[in-house]
Amino acid sequence: MAQWFYRDQPGRDVGPVTSSQLLELVRQGEIDSDTEVRKDESPWARACEVNGLWLAAGMPTVFFRCPSCDAEIERPPTHCKSCHADIRKATGQLVQHSRPKDKLSKWTNVERNACKPKAPPLQ
Repeated sequence: MAQWFYRDQPGRDVGPVTSSQLLELVRQGEIDSDTEVRKDESPWARACEVNGLWLAAGMPTVFFRCPSCDAEIERPPTHCKSCHADIRKATGQLVQHSRPKDKLSKWTNVERNACKPKAPPLQ
């Protein structure tokens, strides 16, 4: 599984984080288009250059819950880490995400072209 790293506002390297954690950081606004990110050992790139990151952050996600204890679980079939139940079926909840707020809408065409995807894809 890919490991991601990013640089926070003071410039410290943070990570590793999973792809899903990276998406959540974008959704929360912790990572914006200018935040430097890298996948595994690849070179640092601006987040807006990661192919598919902004598109994926705006896509809906499905969360599953254990029918026995209501803990969040992975897509069935799976094993609940909370109550140790063996789960074959569970009801999913669809969560819509708004497109991440970004500076891109204010950028000129020159700046927008400078931020085309160049880094490794999200997955």
